[in-house]
Amino acid sequence: MKNLRKIALPLAIFAFGIGSAYAGTASEKEDSAITQGYRFDPLAPVGEQCMITEHECSTIVSGDVCTYVDSSSNEQNLFQQGCVNVLYKIP
Repeated sequence: MKNLRKIALPLAIFAFGIGSAYAGTASEKEDSAITQGYRFDPLAPVGEQCMITEHECSTIVSGDVCTYVDSSSNEQNLFQQGCVNVLYKIP
């Protein structure tokens, strides 16, 4: 019985630590999936074409692309910073 305690208690503590670390990492990833959307403006000067918007979008593929309607009623896709990767609507 003493050997069981000597083995089981450290294993239980180790398993609890691994579970806690995973839970902390999973919540950080969920928060980082939401980001500001950027729109591409081809008429802006080179280097300033990727412009930030007030819309928040998700990096997780959900099917619907996150969009922005500009002042002249044109709908544009939103991207991550750098205007390379498309963003998706927050589910």
